[in-house]
This record gives sequence, structure tokens and C-alpha cells, in this order.
Amino acid sequence: MGLLGKKFAVLDLTHGGIPIAKKLAALGNDVSGVDVYGTVGPEPLAELEEKYGIRCSKAPIPISEFDFLVAPVHLDPAYSMLAEARAAGKKIISHHEIVGEILKEDPGLSGMKIVEVTGVKAKTSTASLLADMLSRRFEVVLHTSRGLEAWKDGVPSLIYRGLSITPGSILIAVEKIFEAGIRTEFFIFEISIGGTGTADLGILTTLSPDYGIANNTELASDAKLQLILNAKPGSTLLINAGAEKALNASKEIKARVLTFKDPFYADTGVKASGISEVPEVPDFVLETEKPSSPSEISGFTMHFLCRGEEVFSASLLPGYNSSAYRTAFVAASSAALELGVKVKDIVSVLEQFRGLSGRMQEKELNGVALIDNSNSGMDILSAEKALEYALLKKKDEKKGNIILILGEEASQVCEGLPPASVRGFIEKFGTKCRHIILVGERMQAVAARNVSYAGSLPEGLSKALKLAGEEDIILSSVKCFR
Repeated sequence: MGLLGKKFAVLDLTHGGIPIAKKLAALGNDVSGVDVYGTVGPEPLAELEEKYGIRCSKAPIPISEFDFLVAPVHLDPAYSMLAEARAAGKKIISHHEIVGEILKEDPGLSGMKIVEVTGVKAKTSTASLLADMLSRRFEVVLHTSRGLEAWKDGVPSLIYRGLSITPGSILIAVEKIFEAGIRTEFFIFEISIGGTGTADLGILTTLSPDYGIANNTELASDAKLQLILNAKPGSTLLINAGAEKALNASKEIKARVLTFKDPFYADTGVKASGISEVPEVPDFVLETEKPSSPSEISGFTMHFLCRGEEVFSASLLPGYNSSAYRTAFVAASSAALELGVKVKDIVSVLEQFRGLSGRMQEKELNGVALIDNSNSGMDILSAEKALEYALLKKKDEKKGNIILILGEEASQVCEGLPPASVRGFIEKFGTKCRHIILVGERMQAVAARNVSYAGSLPEGLSKALKLAGEEDIILSSVKCFR
């Protein structure tokens, strides 16, 4: 499309619009930024105008002044500038697409391979495992909700923390790496709700559970198909074989398509329209040996098959709920094989893996057992699975009671945790916990007999410790950035 001498309106400065506006201005364009939600303070807006020459407004601007509107996929289509642009036939570009165009203009990325990971579940785990595997042979930079890291020989070094996984944050991640003087062979980006079209390898982990975006006028699963529909010719896509909608969308593109399957997972809630042509035999399959007793729920032996032939087996460590990582195990292993990682290195990473912080990891908190399931991707289904795991642990290890911490630290974290879902969870499972501590202002509306409230995850953990005995289990399931 050419990024020179154009007039752009960048909508939504809260969710990644600021770095997009800055880059477009630096490339020689006339840029205006619209603070759609009115959440950006006066100082950042003043800096955009004075330092970067970006006109900022909290109110809609007449669309006649612009060549293109840049908007996130989750913005309500009824927002006046979007509605007027559609009526006038004005070009609307997603944040994902414009970031892709900007990255294509960056000569510093020449010779580097880009991997993008999107989906509903297992994004962070897949990206992190893949970074570990690739780093046994290559130098890798990883950008996820956990932070921006440089990986070498299986060891990560934190470069920067505090970025979200909106597409605009990729621009900051690239900038931070160049500022640090790091040259890498692989960039791995975890991205919310889609892809930029610059990936050499795009990974779609899952499409379910699906949810509404753009004021519930669109489905997130449709937006995530950007990873596929915008894939560059000659690139490779690795798609969950259970995601029928994604597989059908991939039939018309000029990218190589590979599939992986976790037999315990299927995107049953996301169906494609028309006739489905799901391949009968996925390229990569994960099989697991069934545990012989509940004591083995936190570890199992997995067998990895490539096109029907077993490539390796790996015995996983206890100490975390390894079953919660099955999608990540097969997706990361498949990608690593395709990218040239040796089988022995893949097996080594899997067998040494102990879980990611906040993702079904077992810990101790002042001598009390803690199951840590608090992360940005946590949802009510994840909370249910975590409780099921805690109940199995309680039975098998003859533990006492379960103290549950449930809620959100910010409703803006990946759509938040709806209070109605929390209310339904408590009605269904509340009696299985001795006490439930709800986190977040919105949870004040949820009332139940054995419930108290906390303003943050640390406060919730502190309250749980005061309530818990030595034989109890604290289960932490809070949606938050970590």
C-alpha cells in the first residue's frame, strides 16, 4: 500500500495505537490519533503532538481529512468514524495489518525469521516452549505477556517488561531489541486476536472457547483468521486440526499448511460454515499414556507422531498439571521440528519443563500448597479445570480444604472475567471450596455465603494465607498481567 505521504487516523490509543501512530509519523505520514475510550492522560497526548507532530483528539474527527483509518478489530463498528468510513467507502485497516506493513519497511529485520502465535488458549506456553527449543541451536527473541526476553542455550534474559500482546506492542518490542544491540535469528511474537501477515511461521493454537468482540458484533475466531488470510506467500502455517473454521479458511491461501492434533482437545464450539474438509490424518499428533493412578495426574509420558510415525517419547516431570500443556507441547514440538531443531533438544526441553508461572504450576506459599493459575489468559473454563485439578490433588494427597482466589485485577485484560460467569461458577462449584476470595471491583456484585473480597491478587493471597491451615490448598485463578 505504500507508507509515505499518506493521511492516517489511528483509532484507539489505549490498546497499542500510540506506537503505531509514532511509527507512521516517522515514516513521513500525516497522522492523527483518536483516544476513542478517553483513557489516555494529557501528558502522553501532549508528547505525541509536540515531539512527533501527531494531532490528538478525544472526539471523533471528520473522516474526509484522511486517506486511511487504522482501527483495532475489537472496536465497536458503530463508532462514528468507522460507520462514516464504511458509508463513504473509505479504507479501514486493522492494527494487525498496519503493523505488518510497518514491519515490512524495517530494514533491521532483514534476515530474521518471524514466528507469530495466536489463539484463545496455550499462546504463551507454546511460544515459550518453542523459544526454549529453538534457543538450543539459534539465538531467539521472545515477546509474550510474560515480557520481552532474549533466549540462548535454553536460558532467557529479560530485556523489558510491561508490554501487552496487542499488535502495536510488537513495534515497541522490536525497538527495544535494537536499542539493546541484540541481533537475533528468530523473533517469536505472541499476538492477541490475529496476525500481521509478516510471519515466516504462523501458529494457531485454538479457536475456542470463542467470544464476542466489537461490542459483540463479531466473533474473536473470525478476527484470529487474519493469521491465515494475511499469510504471506511461501510462509508456513501450523494450525490446530480441531479448528475447522481455520482449516477451511486456509484452502485458498498461498502458504504451506500443516496441522497438529491433541486428541484430548477439539474446537467443538467453533464451526465453519459450509462443508468442512478437516484432514483425516494431521501432520503431527500427540498421544499420552493414561495415568495408572491419580498420583500421576501431574506427569505422564507423551508420544509424538509425525505423519503416522513416532518421532520421540518424553517422560514429563511432576510438580505441575502437565495435562494443561498438551496443546502447547504438540504445537511447540511441531514448530521446532519444522524449523530444524534436533529431536534430542526437543525431548530435553519437554522433560526438563516444570510449567510456567501462573499456568497450573504447583508451589508453596509459606508452607501451604499453592496451585498458581493466575495469568492474562485465565477464563472461567480454566478456573473450572484448575479446581478439578485441586480436588484430585486434595483426594490423592489427603489434603484439607481448598481456599479459592478468583477474579480479575483489571477488566481490560483480554476482555476481563465477566461477573456473571463468576456467579455461575460459584453457584455450581462454590460448596467444593471452604472459602472463596473474589478479586476486583466488578466482583463486588457477586454475593454468596462463603465469599469475601480483595482488591488485588497480592491482597487475595494474603487473605488466603490467614485462612488456610498447613494441610489446605490455595488455588489462585485471577486474570492479570504477570
